[in-house]
Amino acid sequence: MTERAITFTLNGIKQTYRVPEDRLLLDLLREDLGLTGTKRGCGNGECGACTVIVDGNPIVSCIYPAVKIDGREVMTIEGLSKTSRDLHPLQTWFLKTGAVQCGFCTPGMLMSAKALLDRNINPTAEEVREAIVGNLCRCGAYQKIVEAVLAAAAELRGESFPERSEPAEKGAIGRRLPKFDGILKVTGAAQFAADLKRPDMLFGAMVCSPHPHAKILEINPEAAFSEEGVVAILTAKDIPGPNSYGVIVKDQPFLASEKVRYVGDPVAIVIGKNERIARIAARKVIVKYEVLPPVFDPREAMKPEAPKIHEQGNILIYRKIRKGNIDEGFKQAEVIVERDFTTQTVEHAYIEPEAALAFWEGDILVVQCCSQGPHYHRQEIARMLNLPISKVRVIQATTGGGFGGKIDLSLQHFVALGTYMTGKPVKMVWTREESFRTSTKRHAFYLRYRFGANKQGRLCAAYAEIIGNTGAYASFGPAVITRSATMALGPYDCPNVHVDAYGVYTNTQIAGAMRGFGAPQMSPCHEPIMDEIARRCGLSPLEIRRINMLRVGSSTVTQQVLTAGVGALETLEKVAAEIK
Repeated sequence: MTERAITFTLNGIKQTYRVPEDRLLLDLLREDLGLTGTKRGCGNGECGACTVIVDGNPIVSCIYPAVKIDGREVMTIEGLSKTSRDLHPLQTWFLKTGAVQCGFCTPGMLMSAKALLDRNINPTAEEVREAIVGNLCRCGAYQKIVEAVLAAAAELRGESFPERSEPAEKGAIGRRLPKFDGILKVTGAAQFAADLKRPDMLFGAMVCSPHPHAKILEINPEAAFSEEGVVAILTAKDIPGPNSYGVIVKDQPFLASEKVRYVGDPVAIVIGKNERIARIAARKVIVKYEVLPPVFDPREAMKPEAPKIHEQGNILIYRKIRKGNIDEGFKQAEVIVERDFTTQTVEHAYIEPEAALAFWEGDILVVQCCSQGPHYHRQEIARMLNLPISKVRVIQATTGGGFGGKIDLSLQHFVALGTYMTGKPVKMVWTREESFRTSTKRHAFYLRYRFGANKQGRLCAAYAEIIGNTGAYASFGPAVITRSATMALGPYDCPNVHVDAYGVYTNTQIAGAMRGFGAPQMSPCHEPIMDEIARRCGLSPLEIRRINMLRVGSSTVTQQVLTAGVGALETLEKVAAEIK
């Protein structure tokens, strides 16, 4: 590729650099110049994490050719302030208002806000929202971000901004406290996993199944080894310990060896001298498959004639709850409401894609990674490599959102295996597409509900059938299904309950942990049914809930008698008072 010399001003300093004509500005900043404050989120110009300012305009650097900055002025997050004692008002107010959450979107958000205030020192709230419309914050801190930008604008105008009143008493409760790593995040100095580097570092890339269900007949790496710079191609045969893992059920291979069970199931890891080499070589690994019939609907997968995804059968877990006598309860019911529901698979969509770096520190294998479960990751890596757990250390890097999706293993074990086999540091960063394809999701559910109540609105019977799609492997499925069963009625008390909950394997992406852990899928079911019962009994939606809410002395679906700490009714009354 032809190189071209470009001259530009970067954070106030003029410099000349030679770049290939296809080099993107984000790569120039992060890889060539070491300015890792600018983040790679989506790689497609959609999330705004890579926003920088070029000649006063905010641009997404992940799709912006580096040659286009020739003769222009570029500002990155590193140019917004020189030291932690010299923060820009935007950075100060982001800290004060709590606008900094995981911090991955923060540098891009700050650059969009800076570009706005440079051209408009007195923006309205709506103008602030318009300026950051291209910057996604998955943590949901938008209102605090708008507040921070308005406050910074007021400071720049020499005016005061009305801060939120703090409690008069001492202590932390009710006060906004700055994050302990907040300054690192607003200056772009926080080191996320993709920002980490080591000398002589190698890079890993996955070879994944294109089929939802297939036997692996052969893995042929010869063509991939023809690519100059390939160091190793690792398959299940290279794993020293057991080739299985799972936080609850160890049903998932570190690398598939006999068959694949979903599109995206990893079968090999290519280790190369740089990321480009590893990815090109990964596409050259030839895997021969015998395609098997897939099953995508958990209701179909439960049938005896369905293709077997795992040898023990397609039902991962069955949870049964019985309380009272459901038949007698429905005989007493004067109002019966029955509904079927479905909930969808949900992607976590954290702005930071998965990344990890492994290296030896003496005889200790160290893995630095984005993570919500470093102790679990350490345990599984040690098991995979047949090492004492004392010989493995997992360090959680600054993590850009997780929402449950970064509890499970993603690529930590791949870099660990790469370093174990090559002796060198190995890094891997997933693209957004790889993250969508291979990471865990929220469970999709098929639900059948039937509630009965008397004319006064009091529940006397509740039936629920819950079928959860756990995908190709268990992950946190057993816990999610258990939680969904116990939360089938939400905050309501009923003397007669019948719940059947199933977690079922299919040839879809793995369903794992996500915020709420099975409970959120139940709320869209029991709440509209309670509203319909209220309508039929001539009651308000508020009153039907007053009648049926759990309270001290109530018995839950699992027949636990509640003696303290039951806040549902109190919360309801406070909300009712606010909306009058």
